[in-house]
Amino acid sequence: MKNKKPIIALGALAVLGLIGGTIAYFTSEATFDNVFTTATYKTKSTETFSSPDNWLPGQTVPKSVVTLNEGTIPVAVRVSTAEKWTLDNGTEVTFPLTIDGTQYYTNGSRDLVTLNYGEHKDTMWLSSSNTDDEHLYYYKRLAPNATTDESFLTSVTLNSNVTTDTNCETEGTVGEGTVTKTCTTGIKGLGKATYTLTITIETVQADQYQNAWTTAPTISETDTN
Repeated sequence: MKNKKPIIALGALAVLGLIGGTIAYFTSEATFDNVFTTATYKTKSTETFSSPDNWLPGQTVPKSVVTLNEGTIPVAVRVSTAEKWTLDNGTEVTFPLTIDGTQYYTNGSRDLVTLNYGEHKDTMWLSSSNTDDEHLYYYKRLAPNATTDESFLTSVTLNSNVTTDTNCETEGTVGEGTVTKTCTTGIKGLGKATYTLTITIETVQADQYQNAWTTAPTISETDTN
């Protein structure tokens, strides 16, 4: 019986150790800060053009339109042109317009007005007709810090072969004092008319151009300026 007492005492010490002691263990923690910086989308389009007050047949008026990609990702550029003529009374002219048996159009081989494009239009721009009087041109991807090769348009020319018409009004009676004759010459069928060329420039991030412009032609990934 004397041998059992020390055994009981040791058991009590073990229980106390579990209740009041500290359990030691190894631990570690690793933190990763993942920083995502968004792209910069910034484009700038610039037009240089002085509107003429007295536009003459055969006269060419300089015009410049360029787009610069100031962002950090490639962009696709689309330009559309729309033309219209408005008579002095506010009526819009319907084309084709027949003048002395010749039909004139706002586009085609017998333009009443000729749009003069830059020399790289056929290599750097893809064209696509939208309607009879509106045309779309797609630039082959514009890289960051790049500008369209040259001006999309360089000038606009009024057809030199268009027929003119002169109307004269006489004041006074011939042989009776002073007679004044006032003559006005204008394009036949138009008179004093106003030509409006509307240019719309659109841009979109290059990898989404087909979603934004569903009728756009395919632009190759390598077609980047």
